[in-house]
Amino acid sequence: SLVRVVYQEPEFFSIDVDRGYGDSVITRLKRFILRSKVEMDTSNWVVRSIRGNGAKESVGNIPGVALVAWGDTDAVDVVAAPDVAPMLGEATEAPHIDMLRVDARWPRLGVDILVGDIPATTGVVSAAVSFTKGCYPGQELVERMDSRGADAPVNLRIMNRDGVGVGSRVGLSPQDSGTVTSIGFTHAFVRVGRGSNIGEPLTGSK
Repeated sequence: SLVRVVYQEPEFFSIDVDRGYGDSVITRLKRFILRSKVEMDTSNWVVRSIRGNGAKESVGNIPGVALVAWGDTDAVDVVAAPDVAPMLGEATEAPHIDMLRVDARWPRLGVDILVGDIPATTGVVSAAVSFTKGCYPGQELVERMDSRGADAPVNLRIMNRDGVGVGSRVGLSPQDSGTVTSIGFTHAFVRVGRGSNIGEPLTGSK
């Protein structure tokens, strides 16, 4: 899973993940709680995304302000209970946000990346993984592939969206083809096999 951890208050953190994967993420993480007083549970909390000029200033310094891995430099998210998270600006439709996500080169779990994919498939390892912290599950694979410049069996890449739709098969040849998974305003995500020349590699956040 591709998750975000947000500090809320001393000894209290929230973890947000794409809709429908909260329970499985908690089940997985609980396997690694050893000799620690840690409790995890799902909640009805929401993520409010504020974009546009003055977004950060309008939110201010409140609990639950989260780092935004994609979007412009004045973007901010707030992770909080529905009655606490601020309602600012003019609301927009979810598909609009999703298209901005694609153009900013940020994948969605269950659509662009799938359960069982290795981290290198996501194309955002540089933004999502720390290479300076201590040991973590899967570290050996992540570090080895990064140091050797190894290619994952399946890769997520970005391409121009002209002439393609979700589910389109694109490619230079039958051996070098991929499937479009998401569409943005200007770009599209495509899942391809190892060594493919379709589109461009992702470079983490934008």
